[in-house]
Amino acid sequence: MKRFVLLCLFLSVAAGAWCAAPAKNLIWVIGDGMGPGAMGMFMEGVRNTELARYPDKQSALEKFINASVTGMYFNNTYDTVVTDSACAATQMAGGVLSRPDRIGLDFDANPTRTLLEEALKQGKSVGVVTDVYVADATPAGFLAHVMSRKQKYDIARQLVDSGAQVVMGGGLKYFTQKENKKLLKQAKKQGWRLVKNRKELNAASGPRVLGLFAEEAMPFYGDASAYPQTPTLLEMTRKAVELLSQNEKGFVLMVEAGKVDWALHDNEAGPFLWEMLNLDETLAYVWDFAQESKDTLVYLNADHETGIPAFEYRHLDEETVRHKSSQGEMLYDGDTDYVNYPYYRNLFLHKHLLYYVYPEFKKLPSEEQTAERLQAMVNEATAAPVDLKLNGKVPSYAELIAKLNQAQGLVWATGNHSSGMLLGVAYGPGADGFGGVYHNTDIKAKMERALGF
Repeated sequence: MKRFVLLCLFLSVAAGAWCAAPAKNLIWVIGDGMGPGAMGMFMEGVRNTELARYPDKQSALEKFINASVTGMYFNNTYDTVVTDSACAATQMAGGVLSRPDRIGLDFDANPTRTLLEEALKQGKSVGVVTDVYVADATPAGFLAHVMSRKQKYDIARQLVDSGAQVVMGGGLKYFTQKENKKLLKQAKKQGWRLVKNRKELNAASGPRVLGLFAEEAMPFYGDASAYPQTPTLLEMTRKAVELLSQNEKGFVLMVEAGKVDWALHDNEAGPFLWEMLNLDETLAYVWDFAQESKDTLVYLNADHETGIPAFEYRHLDEETVRHKSSQGEMLYDGDTDYVNYPYYRNLFLHKHLLYYVYPEFKKLPSEEQTAERLQAMVNEATAAPVDLKLNGKVPSYAELIAKLNQAQGLVWATGNHSSGMLLGVAYGPGADGFGGVYHNTDIKAKMERALGF
């Protein structure tokens, strides 16, 4: 011990560093599709909106970044510049290059050893939590090995057999239908306790908890009040940490805010910001846990970038200029709208996706499918009336979204994934290893070093 202390003192003087103990625990938070632009829009929105949950106008995300080590990384695959969630999760969890659509397999289709599988070998407890479905690409990439993310029934069986202690999210149908009709009985024999609602989750104890809270994906965060028996991402994460913390050797937990990506794909900024609120309250909890425990590494990142939203300035026609001026909005050079801060307030009022509103409109009797009725339904969903300038014509869904974003001063680079670099933010023991520029296949090795593997 004396030699170790002397060695640490020598190294700290020679290299300006401390000999720190490895992290006991790791909580890996993934905002699916959450690129730097999306993170910036959320943080700026909190700064410029009177939100009751943020009296100091600072999100947990902003505070976390300010207290942490931030790096940037590439996420290209073996043979493509752009990735999907399956390959991204596989590369991050497995530390090797892969191909789109694959789960837990490298580019030659060889099974990887994921970080969670390595943690199990080291005697730690492991778990995955998501607000989509547990057989989806991101959670699957940490515990399963199949040729395609579409093999959800195979993934479900592998999750049960994985050795994990916690699996929580939606996707009950993949454990009860087709070839998996007896899977839950098998899971029970393996020590899994199935929980399906908030009450059962709160009462759950180990050793293994399988939470399946929806047939497919769980509700959007903005709609959570309509599902009182469905736990939130925060509630699932809190219970997972409680269960996994019982292992004296520590734990590794992956938490995914999956519907950030869904809202970004739909180019709907309001619901996207609500999904970021969902991630933010979960991040605040795990960061508090790390600060109290002092032996927990928290890593926040995205698997890829989606949508890339931004406000833009634009020149307005005379009618719009008169209308905005009458509302007290500030314009420049007579007709230039640089986007006023209240636009953010209106976005945070918009909880419900028009992706779901539009099909409801199309289900109405044909005589009720009028432009006026659609405008009214949009106003109800956005909670801040937006003049879509329909002029008596019913648009397609794509046209509706385009009109909404035009009215809100928003532009989107795409409705798909992009190849942009991503931010990795680390706090706790080993965080210094996550600065600079790297590739997503480097993340596993960085985490293993931080954990002392």
